[in-house]
Amino acid sequence: MNFSSILVPVSGSPSDENTVNLACETLKPSGGRLFIMYIIQINRHLPIDSALPSEVLKGDNILKSMEKLSEKFKHEVKAELIQAREVGYAIVQEATRRKVDVIAMSIPDLKKFGRFELEKTVTYVLKNAECNVLLWHDQTTKK
Repeated sequence: MNFSSILVPVSGSPSDENTVNLACETLKPSGGRLFIMYIIQINRHLPIDSALPSEVLKGDNILKSMEKLSEKFKHEVKAELIQAREVGYAIVQEATRRKVDVIAMSIPDLKKFGRFELEKTVTYVLKNAECNVLLWHDQTTKK
């Protein structure tokens, strides 16, 4: 299964590397486009264009790290930092705007009352994405 374009939202979690690697391996060998996004969630009491230097620095470092990781695959890579009110909404909007084939994202091992649950960002993306969604549930990050 080879796709032409994949969007990977990253957050600095240990599973980001695995998700980016999986996306790179899933892209077609030549001409594949990888979009890596770091989203800064802006609280509603702040203006959407608020300057958050520490978050921007963190996001830039994560994006640089993911770009470096993807270099070996020789795909066209575009990394971008975005500010948004809701992370899930921003992911779906960017995927639609860029007309990607797939959104590849990692899912945390979230348990409520001893049962596995999907967190709200993942649930939003699954319900609203107009493209395929590839989920990486990283078993190596379990405690």
